[in-house]
Amino acid sequence: MAEHRGKVVGCARLKFLGDAYELASVGVRESYGHRGVGTLLVRQCLEHSDSEVFCLTEKPEFFKRFGFIDIEPGKLPGELLAKLRKWCPAKTTSMRHPGCSRERTLRLLQEKCQKDLETTTRALEKVRIAVPPRSHYRRVAEDFLNMARSYFSDAKHFFENGELVNAFASVNYAHGWLDAAARLGLFDVGLDDKLFTLAE
Repeated sequence: MAEHRGKVVGCARLKFLGDAYELASVGVRESYGHRGVGTLLVRQCLEHSDSEVFCLTEKPEFFKRFGFIDIEPGKLPGELLAKLRKWCPAKTTSMRHPGCSRERTLRLLQEKCQKDLETTTRALEKVRIAVPPRSHYRRVAEDFLNMARSYFSDAKHFFENGELVNAFASVNYAHGWLDAAARLGLFDVGLDDKLFTLAE
């Protein structure tokens, strides 16, 4: 919503369709036309779109300024195609925008971090030190496990605070320590070659 002196002067809606978005209900009060209100609303919607954005419009030239392109109706998501056929005037144009690459990158990074945290959680639960207590390598094995746990703790902290790049790096360092120890035979991982990179 766009407001001026407590009064709504414009609106736009970004509707999630499951794997894409619809930009709809873009409108500005006539007395506030040509002041950039519509432009601001559309740009803000696009900045929050982490996937493709579709729109049905009778003013394609306005949307082309933001990178929308004309598409065949058959390329619309099913929900929008049904809307086009049932409710829209014959001169309605179907348009598509690729969405905001930054938002898409953040979403994918968040999903990847979440998946890696879950994988490393399972790995930490599975490892057992295989070296006898009085072996020279016992302290080495314990050090590998402590390093993995420390990096994993950092990864969870970074993830919870939205520091996704640091979280991604830390969780992969954590799993790297586990992998190295498993490959060297310091850990007993039950021959699990899904969670670990084993020598054979």
